[in-house]
Amino acid sequence: MPDTLLYLAEADIAGLDLDPALARASVRTIFKAHLDGRTLSKPKLALEIGPGHAFQSLCAASPAIGMAATKWLGMAPAANGTGTPGIHAMIALNDYASGKLLAVLDGNLVTAIRTAAMSAAAGEFLARPESRSIGFIGCGLQARSHLAAFKSLLPGLSEVRAFGRSRRTTDLFIGHASEQGFAAEAHDDAGDVVRTSDVVITTVPMQHGFEPFLDPAWLKPGAFVAAVDVARSWLPNGLRKLDLVATDDHQQQAESPPIAVDFGPLGSFDADLTELAGGARPGRSDAEQRAMFIFRGFALADLAVAATVYRAALAKEAGLRLPR
Repeated sequence: MPDTLLYLAEADIAGLDLDPALARASVRTIFKAHLDGRTLSKPKLALEIGPGHAFQSLCAASPAIGMAATKWLGMAPAANGTGTPGIHAMIALNDYASGKLLAVLDGNLVTAIRTAAMSAAAGEFLARPESRSIGFIGCGLQARSHLAAFKSLLPGLSEVRAFGRSRRTTDLFIGHASEQGFAAEAHDDAGDVVRTSDVVITTVPMQHGFEPFLDPAWLKPGAFVAAVDVARSWLPNGLRKLDLVATDDHQQQAESPPIAVDFGPLGSFDADLTELAGGARPGRSDAEQRAMFIFRGFALADLAVAATVYRAALAKEAGLRLPR
């Protein structure tokens, strides 16, 4: 049999219908392994071109998983309401021992799944289990993947609130949430979404002239925020007033631009996901704490989810075999 590699297009990955709980568990497991020194990774490398315009690479390896991965992505501002993705990614997956290239995966859907899995993994430690309402600021692909991830994590969720720049995208998301069994409604005021939600997901893309417009003071007691947008949508002077602020990786934050002038990157976070998953730092300690997870995305999560997708594809004989 000739030597081949597996190519997984976005449709192949979508067809696997990966269980969000499985994706979340894979992320939690690899971050725990990171605490134990059983992984290798580097902070994200970025070529910044302009606001919302960059090229990035992420790489990680794990002897426990038996694989290594690298993700290459380009991002640029997308025209509002066009449906054109602003991020374009591919992932290469290699065998850890031999270095052999095993697969090439479309990275857009994997990125959406892994990002939501990271938020949900943090939510295991920072969100209230009895949360009933979830609010979205931003209604694109990440909103959909996060809805699935948090529906799996918090079975008591029953209400969805959403605010988006594009009414069409917002209405489509509300329709999707309604089909999933939620009581869902669109809001014209982002503040209303923040004030009334137990869980808040912000996925606002960077654009030229962007200014923060969400006040952390609006959050209700006990709320949890997954700031997928690196908290760019939040007024920075209010971040320090939150009870718990966690990130994905201390070192990566230390080597990245500060979140805000008064929120330095190193020593500013109560915990990172490695410490939470490994039990080195506590998560939420009472029902009144307001918590936020601010993260840039970490290569270990890409590896964990890509490996999970690859194994699922092998089991279902999905994808296309390509000659080397």
